[in-house]
Amino acid sequence: MTMQPEQGISRELGLGEVISKTFEVYRRDFAKYFVLFAIVGVIVQVVTTLARQAFVLPTLPLNPTPQQFSSWFSAWLVAFFLLIGVIFVVSIVFSTIAEGSAIKLASEQITKGEANFGTSIRFAVSKLLSIWALNIIVGIIVFLGFIALIVPGIILAIMFSFALPVLLIENKGVTESMGRSRVLVGQRWLKTFATLLVLGIIVIIASVIIGAISGLFGIASPVVNGILSAFYQPLFPILLAVYYYSNLARISQPPPSPMWTGPTTTAPPGVKLCPTCGTQNVSSATFCTKCGSRLS
Repeated sequence: MTMQPEQGISRELGLGEVISKTFEVYRRDFAKYFVLFAIVGVIVQVVTTLARQAFVLPTLPLNPTPQQFSSWFSAWLVAFFLLIGVIFVVSIVFSTIAEGSAIKLASEQITKGEANFGTSIRFAVSKLLSIWALNIIVGIIVFLGFIALIVPGIILAIMFSFALPVLLIENKGVTESMGRSRVLVGQRWLKTFATLLVLGIIVIIASVIIGAISGLFGIASPVVNGILSAFYQPLFPILLAVYYYSNLARISQPPPSPMWTGPTTTAPPGVKLCPTCGTQNVSSATFCTKCGSRLS
């Protein structure tokens, strides 16, 4: 008889346990993650290939005249920005949906033991603008940190590393998610850095191997690479969800007895009452939006 995996993460996990739990969650719903990222990878690679064929960068003639150089440079700029624009838009749209869907899938699997593929994708699509805004703001802040000195950039990247899971799981705004991420990372800076570094090394090794394999397929290599990359691309978003719940368990210490002493009432339809503080939450909420306690 096979034991069913325990739902939820009730305590803080060690570095090795976080990595192990990441692969466990990935293994349980491997088909969903693989199909999601394989489809996205193929779309991005095909569009990139077509864009390169459609917007060919012009070549500069030998010994060009000033007029020829001016014409070539203008044509080169137009083709270059059209090429980069198409690739960037397609990548940022589909890659963002895939990452958000993977975090939502992992969250549902961790808390409920099962996840709905279509629901997770629709939820990620509904949050697309918020995810973009968050990524842009965090990206600018981290970039400025790297320009100032490398260390501040690393610290800022770690500080806001859980802003995206917070935005998707706790349904908070952009700035609230950034603040919440800082709280979750608090007192675990080195551990967070080490955890991300370990998985990063695993992903880099996998990408090098897959890049070498896909290079053997010639003209079909972009499509093959897009498919094979789906084996490792889900790992980072799953890790973010796992480590989010690990740190949430650390900072959410349930009181020995219910603290809320308000009147005993029946929650209206579609509402969950927090047993700790009495705050009304939507029925789909897993954690209280006010105090962070787990809802039954």
